[in-house]
Amino acid sequence: MKNGLENNLKEAGGHSPEELKQFREMFAADLEQYRATERRRAIPILVVFLAGFAAVVCSFLFSQHPVKWLLGAGIFLVAAGLVSLATAAVSFQKGLKCPACHNQFIDDIGECCPECGSTPLEPADWLGARHCNACGKNLRIGRNRNFKYKACTHCGVFLDEKGL
Repeated sequence: MKNGLENNLKEAGGHSPEELKQFREMFAADLEQYRATERRRAIPILVVFLAGFAAVVCSFLFSQHPVKWLLGAGIFLVAAGLVSLATAAVSFQKGLKCPACHNQFIDDIGECCPECGSTPLEPADWLGARHCNACGKNLRIGRNRNFKYKACTHCGVFLDEKGL
């Protein structure tokens, strides 16, 4: 993998190795904050679902007729769940930006490979997958995404070894 990183250091849009290092450091700080926020936003959703499960179990353990009790608790839990999901969706939309070109990092695939950062990618095939000749990856987006975002797909700057 170091070979891909070294090649990218030489080819990434005319940026000097010092600039590329600075971009990676800036991105690492943003990525750490993004991952922490992602975990914090998932906790309320988990709590709502666990509370709902506990309410159902308790109603069957302590009551002969749980319908009335569950109706009140169910309305509250559904409302709390929807608010939690809306909050999480809004926070996830903010996303990460590439420090080099300031475009969205996790976005539709641009002209550069998200795995290795090389250009150009072949046009999409009939299944919608693009192909990178440098790393040999067929890049499918959507639910069946088969790659990690390691480089910006707009400018090709390699930003994260681990990937998202």
